[in-house]
Amino acid sequence: MKYAFFQGCNIPIRIQQYATSTTAVLHHFGIELEVVPEFNCCGYPARNVDEKAYILPSVRNLALAEKKGLDILVICNCCFASLQKARNVMGKDPALLAELNGILAKEGLKYSGTAEVKHYLTVLHEQVGPETIKKQLVKMFTELNISVIHGCHILRPREITKFDDSFIPRITEELLLTTGAKSLDWRGKLECCGAALAGINNDLSQKLLKEKITGAQDAGADFITPICSYCHLQFDTMQVNMLNAAPEPRLLPVLLFPQLLGLCLGIDEEALGIARNNTIAANHIEHIKGLLGPPKEEKKKKKKAPAAA
Repeated sequence: MKYAFFQGCNIPIRIQQYATSTTAVLHHFGIELEVVPEFNCCGYPARNVDEKAYILPSVRNLALAEKKGLDILVICNCCFASLQKARNVMGKDPALLAELNGILAKEGLKYSGTAEVKHYLTVLHEQVGPETIKKQLVKMFTELNISVIHGCHILRPREITKFDDSFIPRITEELLLTTGAKSLDWRGKLECCGAALAGINNDLSQKLLKEKITGAQDAGADFITPICSYCHLQFDTMQVNMLNAAPEPRLLPVLLFPQLLGLCLGIDEEALGIARNNTIAANHIEHIKGLLGPPKEEKKKKKKAPAAA
């Protein structure tokens, strides 16, 4: 299986480890990701300024994928929502479709709606499947508590994103459980991290961030796993800047889901870019590696070995 890999604007520049770890994990399962240099911004920054200017960039990206005969795989939640929004609008507004196709025709492109948009978690959950993932694990975590934060754009509006149940999401939870880690039920897991307010109202942005850090830590989290790239920047960059100014609350280190899963699949920590996370220190890496043990099936076989002899 092959997808056109849409990374968005932030990830290639600021969170390269999200792309490299996702690529390494999906490659392990025989899924190829093709980087398309012609891809542009999804249009998200123009969302509240001009609806047409917001939709056109995503329609162009979809047209590029169509031309290659590929569906798009996305790792940025905002990009995922923008691309899904474009597909939804184009399916309901023939006049706008004709107008935007007129613009795309200047580049020899045409949007027909044949290219689908897949979030990488959906690909792992539906195409690979939790059971297949479990069979290929070489290690599993023991006593690792993770607070997942989904971010706003992947779950809502659910009639557009079509990712999961926006009130009781299960895809991420089921995937995380395959690693042996415990996904905590914590206050704030479905709320905004405050990233959207950065640069507009920094005090409120940091207040929301502190609430999430405190909520995750009160629930017993060892690490936080943000699904959204903006949430990652909030917890992995803004948190560091914030704590440099005031030491409270204490640091909550960040691990991306493909980094967690990659370790369980036996992928090297350097290939997963774990040390590139700003909140990860050498002692964090040693701690998480110390929590890795053999898969449960292997443990059972070892216990049964003496009796068989």
